[in-house]
Amino acid sequence: MQYFSTNKQSPKVDFKEATIKGQAPDKGLYFPEHMPVLPKVFLKILSILAKKKMAYQIIQPYIGNCIPADELRSIVAQTISFDFPLVPVTDNVFSLELFHGPTLAFKDVGARFYEQVPGIFCKNNSKK
Repeated sequence: MQYFSTNKQSPKVDFKEATIKGQAPDKGLYFPEHMPVLPKVFLKILSILAKKKMAYQIIQPYIGNCIPADELRSIVAQTISFDFPLVPVTDNVFSLELFHGPTLAFKDVGARFYEQVPGIFCKNNSKK
């Protein structure tokens, strides 16, 4: 997966470089060049998939081969190690309550993921 700058003045980069840089040189935000489409069979088995397997399948296309599969699975498992229920609002509308994490804020899922990623990228790197 490649990421482009929303200002479209910087070269495309992979997940690792986008994560390390944080912001593109042209001051734009990195955005995936396409949104992966999950196979229809995934949607059919969604209700029986373990939460960790589901999360891994969803995030993996965005990461590509920048993080080895076993390490990505570990990051995913640690990221979603708390419950965040899907609660009904109406008969056909549901809300994912992301405020059940350690800080009681929606950011717990994303922040827990991104707190672990730089460590993977900095491993075996002699730079400070």
